[in-house]
Amino acid sequence: MSASGLVAAATTGVFKDGPIEMTTVSANGGTSFISDHGDDPEHKSTAADVVAMQRMGRTQELVRHFRTLSMISFVALSTTAWETNIFVFTQGLKDGGRPGVMYSLLWCFVGFVPIYLSMAEMASMAPIAGAQYHWVSEFAPERYQKILSYLTGWTSTLAWQAGNALGMFEVGIVIQAIITANIEYNAPRWHATIINIVFTLFALAANILGSRALPYWQNAVFALHILAFVAFLTPIWINVPRASHHDVWALWENRGGWPTLLLSVLVGQMPGISAHVGIDTAAHMAEEVRDAAKTIPKIMLVGFGINMTLIFLTLLTFCYHIVDIPTALDDPTGYPGVWVIRQSMSQPWLNILLAVILILEVFGELSYFAAVSRDLFAFARDNGLPFSQWLAKVDTKRQIPVNAYIFSAGFSILLSFIYLGSQVAFYAVVSLSTVSLLQCYMFSIGCIMWRRIYYPHTLPPARFSLGRWGLSINLAAVIFSLWGFFWAFWPETYPVTAEGFNWASIIFVATLVLAMIYYVAGGRAKYHGPVVLVEGRKLRAE
Repeated sequence: MSASGLVAAATTGVFKDGPIEMTTVSANGGTSFISDHGDDPEHKSTAADVVAMQRMGRTQELVRHFRTLSMISFVALSTTAWETNIFVFTQGLKDGGRPGVMYSLLWCFVGFVPIYLSMAEMASMAPIAGAQYHWVSEFAPERYQKILSYLTGWTSTLAWQAGNALGMFEVGIVIQAIITANIEYNAPRWHATIINIVFTLFALAANILGSRALPYWQNAVFALHILAFVAFLTPIWINVPRASHHDVWALWENRGGWPTLLLSVLVGQMPGISAHVGIDTAAHMAEEVRDAAKTIPKIMLVGFGINMTLIFLTLLTFCYHIVDIPTALDDPTGYPGVWVIRQSMSQPWLNILLAVILILEVFGELSYFAAVSRDLFAFARDNGLPFSQWLAKVDTKRQIPVNAYIFSAGFSILLSFIYLGSQVAFYAVVSLSTVSLLQCYMFSIGCIMWRRIYYPHTLPPARFSLGRWGLSINLAAVIFSLWGFFWAFWPETYPVTAEGFNWASIIFVATLVLAMIYYVAGGRAKYHGPVVLVEGRKLRAE
């Protein structure tokens, strides 16, 4: 059995193979029989892809260049699991110590399993670039479909745009880490802003001019991603002294000043939560994946498993080899992970490893940038945003949403200027990616859970089905999404000051207010939600 088959079997979902034969219900209540024929060679679509797009009322505009392996590589690179976690586990180390880092990662993995199972099923039912906001529109109660999907579309756009800005900025972080590791360098904020702008413009040009090559370099860079991972771990385990098992698994610490250790540990689970978001990248590329209804669920589950394995081994390595937490936290680069790496190898090898990590971050952001543009394109296609007609335009020559790329690059550059005024404000903006994604997960899964309870016969056919476990899995997913959403707004340290406050809550609410202002001012007349195009949308219980 393949790796994807093992994941599917282990997680109770069922894949249906063989010829595509299904009965669909049309808008007028009639039925039609679809068989395995009618491929679209121009866009490289299978018959199942044609049927799915027809059911959702969409015209195939993008080309399905991606296959299973290249999309698994795409997801792994776009999330840069082990590379990013070198730089982002500091909060867990402060709030909970080594055990907090490890147990929160494992706990969050268990919590995210039902989330990705639920989204894998929805991606099989409706494999489309809009993903969560489309699923909300299709599965929510009729009277709330429009407003809930509209708000989810805005928060999804916020999540991916903020995540894109963070991805661009991570490239600058690695560049400055390389400089700091070699010379005495007190990095001014304007340096980071300039690096961000230059790389954003490079990423924009690379994605547009090299769009046709995007699916074809994924596997090669993914191989480098794995080889570099081994090269990064091995010298640490060989050369760096180890902490005791007790220190790693039982020595809880509260360095964030919280009133109780329990509260400190709960606040410190944020790196564990953020480590697992973003695997739904595959869903936003669904209109460019061949046989998407079957392929996307496999990719999401296999990608989730791969990322968890890499992140677990990365954080386990750091926790066993940070023998002096205060010293690691005070590393000149600002990152305890870099401190550990510095102890394991000579300066030339450190420079080589950081250079490879930089290369992987660059390619990873190129992949992520593509998914961000598809999310924006999809919501604009449904007139959910200002200037939607321009944002949704697909370049007929390259067959990609060029204008969505341009807007996303501009948004990333604008966010980088916030960093000039306040480092805290900038990180609050980019932390919105996790918060907003969790809201999207919660709304979309909650809507399919509602439909599963009240109108199960109106659910579209799925080639990956949760079967009789669907309701229980959906319920667990909603509960954990709400749990993560709540804790993602907390600051890192106590007492809370203006400098240390997590401004994500303010910005998140402000975005929703802005969305509603646009909605009242004219957006409601333009946005009707993708459900109005879906065949069989008026079906109700007999």
